[in-house]
Amino acid sequence: MVQSSPARPGGRSQSQGSSSSRSGSGSDEDDACVTVMRAELMRGHRPVVVSEVPVYVALRDRDGRLFEDKGNCRHVRYRWMRGPVIRPCFFHPHKMSQIRDVAKTYLCYCSKECFLRGWHNLPQHLWGQKPDDDSLEEPIAEWREVASTRQYCPSQQDIDRPLRMDIIPLTKDGRDATSGMMSVTTGTVIPTPKEARTRRMISNGGTFNAEWLSKQFKVMNWNVLADLYATESVYPYCEKWALSWNWRKHLILKELKSMAADIITLQEVQKDAFDDWFRPQLAEAGYEGIYQAKKREPIFHRGKYTTEGCATFYKITRFKRVDKQTYDYDKLSAAEVQGTFPDKTSGDKALQRLSKGNIALSVVLEDLHIKTTNQHQCNGPNGGHVLCVVNTHILCDPGAADVKLWQGHLLLQSIRQQTGGNMPLLICGDFNSTPESAVYEYFRRGSVRSDHEDLRKDPCGLVKQLTLRHNTCMATAYETCTGREATFTNYTEDFKGTLDYIWFSPESLSVLAISQVDDESQLTQETALPSSTRPSDHVSLVATFMFHDSPVEQEAGGQGGGRGLSLLGGAGISQGGVGGYHMGGSHLATGTPTSSSGDGLYNMAGMHYNVAQYL
Repeated sequence: MVQSSPARPGGRSQSQGSSSSRSGSGSDEDDACVTVMRAELMRGHRPVVVSEVPVYVALRDRDGRLFEDKGNCRHVRYRWMRGPVIRPCFFHPHKMSQIRDVAKTYLCYCSKECFLRGWHNLPQHLWGQKPDDDSLEEPIAEWREVASTRQYCPSQQDIDRPLRMDIIPLTKDGRDATSGMMSVTTGTVIPTPKEARTRRMISNGGTFNAEWLSKQFKVMNWNVLADLYATESVYPYCEKWALSWNWRKHLILKELKSMAADIITLQEVQKDAFDDWFRPQLAEAGYEGIYQAKKREPIFHRGKYTTEGCATFYKITRFKRVDKQTYDYDKLSAAEVQGTFPDKTSGDKALQRLSKGNIALSVVLEDLHIKTTNQHQCNGPNGGHVLCVVNTHILCDPGAADVKLWQGHLLLQSIRQQTGGNMPLLICGDFNSTPESAVYEYFRRGSVRSDHEDLRKDPCGLVKQLTLRHNTCMATAYETCTGREATFTNYTEDFKGTLDYIWFSPESLSVLAISQVDDESQLTQETALPSSTRPSDHVSLVATFMFHDSPVEQEAGGQGGGRGLSLLGGAGISQGGVGGYHMGGSHLATGTPTSSSGDGLYNMAGMHYNVAQYL
């Protein structure tokens, strides 16, 4: 075997093996108008076809001023070079090879372990072809110039080849300075991600009526993992380039487009990613997007301050926005704490524990295709079905079950105040709560057992102040279709479980099908998530719904275990947004919602519906 010499993504260090180097002895440095002080790839970036290679270049002028050059400095020129082909590892196609076997298998490997595995275990029909003797020589001189610009987007011809960026200072008369050049060498170029993998849809009850095709709408929920949090320390098993936003954003977009959902709810979307990537890219696919950042201080990231939050998209050919509201859990908590805790000291302590900056984004949409068919259905300005879509990201701290439950309580309470309890609901998001949690039980059952484990830790007395009962009937898409939640929606080395859900109103919506979630054997192909083929540490959830054509069968009696629902009979609801919606044939103008009596129970009038057949 022979050891190959692949270029490694790196920085400015001049030590042996570094990919950044400086030429010349420095004796003629005064001839240059600027000095190259630093040049490096953004966090070990791996170049991707059709995506600009992000390189940071810092210069210093003769006055000692340091500045970043983005291509505007006339005292320096750039040159991009394409290197020799370096094949990927046979066993790990997402990794560059470090070893080439020229004696037996004639394949390339990323490590000694892979080489020994191939040498001893690989069947002969999988071996490569024996190369010509000439090709065994190290291709030292195979570097060709491909561009003379500051920016460069790799092409198909660059795949499996490293790139080198030369930064060359110029003299006053425009000649190349005799010293001071610096170079940055990348890893091998990889192609843009392949089309998203196909995921099988599982129908509810194993049947699907062809008549539903014209009435159904698809919903997709996904925590896409903000670049802020995609660090090597958190995900040490993931290749550096696979963690880079420049790679992951393509995979995320392909999966979003492949699902062709009518409504998309995303969490951990950075504001700059929303503005520069998601909104323009999805607009081309026919979506309109709404964004709400978490109420936290901006974080300095990659040269600028940014935040992350929730983004909701909807197909403009299917839905029209009627209203939009933001639920700020910190503000809602402040109002709730003020009238709940007996003294200021305990109230301040509780508020400090509750102030985490989490939010929910609520959007009321009117269906442009499906009109309401009876007086019991909520309709919009154009007579179409109205749907309240809530997108939230609840606190992730595993030691703060009390805060999570408080946020869940505030969420349902805020939805009730916005809709009056009359409107079909979709509550999607990352709830950071397993199916065994108090949050899940509260949503599903309408109450929480007094002996629930999550209620034991209540350092500020938050849970004691809540009356944990509500009358909002909710079910999850996956549990409804398959009898259980998805096995995994979050899969890392440190945690494997279900945290994400698509909750819906079973009295007004039917779930027709859900998308199958990857099994564990697929998720462990590269140890855990994220990986080179799965761009987030979360798995997306997809479900197909349909509005009920007519009211479900009436039933006397109240709510039982979250399976009954009372609808307000013609009561006004709070409507502070654009347009109005109707219920029971009368316009629901801006007014005071039917409110809780202070004990967590809402005054409900009207009829109860049997929805067991839909669960």
